Amino acid sequence: MTSTLPKEAGPAGQTVAARIKDTVLNEFSWIWGGTVILFILCTFIAPGVVRPAAISSMLPFAAILAITAVGMTVVIQQRGLDMSLPGTMTIAGLLFAKIGFMTGSTLLAVPLTLAIAVCIGIVNGLLVAKVNITPIVVTLATNAILMGAVRAVSGGSPMTAPAELAAFSHGKLLGVPMTLILAVGFIIVISVVTKRTIAGRRFVAVGANPAAATAAGIPILRYQVATYAIAALCFAVAGMLFTGFIGSASQTAGVDFLLPAIAAVVVGGTPFSGGRGSVIASGVAALFMAQLGQMVLALGASTAIQLLVQALAIIIAVAVRHLPALFGYMRR
Repeated sequence: MTSTLPKEAGPAGQTVAARIKDTVLNEFSWIWGGTVILFILCTFIAPGVVRPAAISSMLPFAAILAITAVGMTVVIQQRGLDMSLPGTMTIAGLLFAKIGFMTGSTLLAVPLTLAIAVCIGIVNGLLVAKVNITPIVVTLATNAILMGAVRAVSGGSPMTAPAELAAFSHGKLLGVPMTLILAVGFIIVISVVTKRTIAGRRFVAVGANPAAATAAGIPILRYQVATYAIAALCFAVAGMLFTGFIGSASQTAGVDFLLPAIAAVVVGGTPFSGGRGSVIASGVAALFMAQLGQMVLALGASTAIQLLVQALAIIIAVAVRHLPALFGYMRR
């Protein structure tokens, strides 16, 4: 008697080939191929940016961008958008430098700075989830307050970064930048938590359908507030690393990271509809955006052209995700 069951069927009746296809060919996988193609393209039109020295100098910035993209990804998975990234990054760098010099201890400055950042995120989360104010409005207001605090803390002038922070930001372990190691750590931890734990599955459920999550007994307020706290934590870490890398805490340290961070999330495939998302894809997309910026800069483009390229990357990424549905509609 021959079996009528499909060969190698999975728990949901899905064949191994189908499962592999869903894993390899999805909205988060194309960024890997796109990044490889970008590096190949660079070898022809801007060979200088793929030399070891150029890549080594680009990786720390890509890593810092990846950390901000991780924070932005978890917010977008909850159908939000955190526009307080520039203020949080900037104030974190300034507070770390100021606390470090006042106390003479960077070990004390790190937890205090991170604690302040988490408090900023909690305030954002409570205003969004409890008071029900639109995320973009809340975070824009928070960013304005933080930028005002930056001017008050800095006194209108940049502060020198503590030597320990600068050494860590420029340090390497077995030839790999410490910033990159830290970024990979963030990506792995957030990815494992969201995909392999009960709390992570509940987090995804809250982002996908808050009403259904509430009906299922999930405390959505806790997850929504924690989302903004985690994002602020990521932005603060990125701000401290950037301060150490450039050697000073300026008043505009985080301004140039807002659009690239959003672009990295969108290019990585995370939709604004909530629920689905991939911090791994966002991390790879951060590398893509950093290398794209290097290529455009090497070609002699102005800052305006670089911003235009970032905007086009967002539009193309969104359009690519809708191509399968468009082709399906045209075949009808």
